[in-house]
Amino acid sequence: MIELKNIRGNEEFVLPRLSGWDHGMAGEILRTFLRSFGIEKYVNFHTLRACFATHVLASGAEPTQVMKMGDWADFKTFQIYIRMAGVDVKGVTDNFRVMPKVIDLENVVQIR
Repeated sequence: MIELKNIRGNEEFVLPRLSGWDHGMAGEILRTFLRSFGIEKYVNFHTLRACFATHVLASGAEPTQVMKMGDWADFKTFQIYIRMAGVDVKGVTDNFRVMPKVIDLENVVQIR
């Protein structure tokens, strides 16, 4: 990025801007870009935003920070991504004791 900034000088954007980007063609530009990598599935910016939020949350980021980064104003809507990432249930079962204290091996059958 530093090299690109040096090349671009005092221009407003570091990365080159595509002419259609500002004229309602962003979705088509995205699909063309993905097709160039052999990705034929339909992807839109909402999908990318949702995937971004889900992955960052699953990596352990604070929900309020992710909400701010993705510019979500409505926490109720944002909770969808929290649930998808499993953040709302992360660690809930850590203290569960589901194994019996004594295991009766007489009822265990060797499968191999």
